[in-house]
Amino acid sequence: MSAADGHAADRVRIAHLGSKGIPSKGGTERVVEAITRRQAAAGHSVTVYGSRRASASGMVAGVRVLSLPTVAHKYMGPVLLQVAGAAHALARGDYDVVHLHGAENGFVVPLLRLCYPVVTTNHGPAYLRDKWSGPAKALIRALDGLSVRLATRATAVSAVQAAELARRYGREVVAIPNGVDLDEPADEEGAERLLAGLGLRRGEYLLFAAARVDPTKGCHTLIEALGRLPEPPPLLVVGDLFHAPGYEERLRKLAHDLPVSFVPRLDAKPVVLGLLRGARLFVFPSEVEAMSMMLLEALCQEAPTLASDIPENTSILPPGFPVFRAGDVDALAAGLTELLAADPEARRHESAAARDWVAARYGWDEIARSYDVVYREAWAARTSL
Repeated sequence: MSAADGHAADRVRIAHLGSKGIPSKGGTERVVEAITRRQAAAGHSVTVYGSRRASASGMVAGVRVLSLPTVAHKYMGPVLLQVAGAAHALARGDYDVVHLHGAENGFVVPLLRLCYPVVTTNHGPAYLRDKWSGPAKALIRALDGLSVRLATRATAVSAVQAAELARRYGREVVAIPNGVDLDEPADEEGAERLLAGLGLRRGEYLLFAAARVDPTKGCHTLIEALGRLPEPPPLLVVGDLFHAPGYEERLRKLAHDLPVSFVPRLDAKPVVLGLLRGARLFVFPSEVEAMSMMLLEALCQEAPTLASDIPENTSILPPGFPVFRAGDVDALAAGLTELLAADPEARRHESAAARDWVAARYGWDEIARSYDVVYREAWAARTSL
């Protein structure tokens, strides 16, 4: 940007679409909140469009939040929200760049390109999630193409996904990872109160945690593997179970006669971090991911961790970190047996090294700067479709 463009050379006017808004409760919104707070602190003018049903309105940590009305419908609600956001940006906005989150929102890219350079971020293959019907999955996959081909600059949170999108659509897709707040406080007292209510104690339980628990998260694999251990330790499952029809019933049947406790999604993130700190082992058996902030946070909290071996996980884990074959109950049972029997001091050393690994690579400050570079590239290339 330059002063000739009518504003200070180092000040960029940025609008973010594609999320439910901030403050965040997880998922894409957590990414949006993390980078927009830093953009505002760096002196940029930042606007976040969100849903009146889930978002604040007004100024949040220097970020202008525009919450728009929408409807409570699984399919039409998100569509109408993004259309309303794009319409507001075109009719009343004054931005240098629009950052659109989520490939499933690619249908508004052609509209936004009428006035703005557009940066898109693919937050993972949403069409692989079991919560969507077959036709919805096909449509979401098709929107990947719009979000890459028609964007001024395209990004993805996973290097694996960026390479696949670049191969599929024949243009560069920049990999900019998700991050973690390295010094975010954990509420260990709140976590211990929750554990006490369940009859659990710090250091004795396995932990599975996800905002939305659907079959792609692999919780069923973990419970089946737990049942194959001769003396299964307590397992705490945190997250909403209602996102795939029949899945909650399946999990509860698998957990019958096993020491498994289910807790709904916790919006109090410090308590979740406290649970990570107190876990004997955090297990991440996901079969589909983009780049998991939950996995990063577990490593940052020095929780002993066992993850599935999907490329999206192994690409962010330290070399030699323990993994198991995704979806393989026997492999997970063997991994649990090995890690539960491992020397505690060796596990503590491994966990501390993993935190250092994360700290050196996935801090939000550097990630926000990476997006700033992409915005400036988009501005320079704004006249080309």
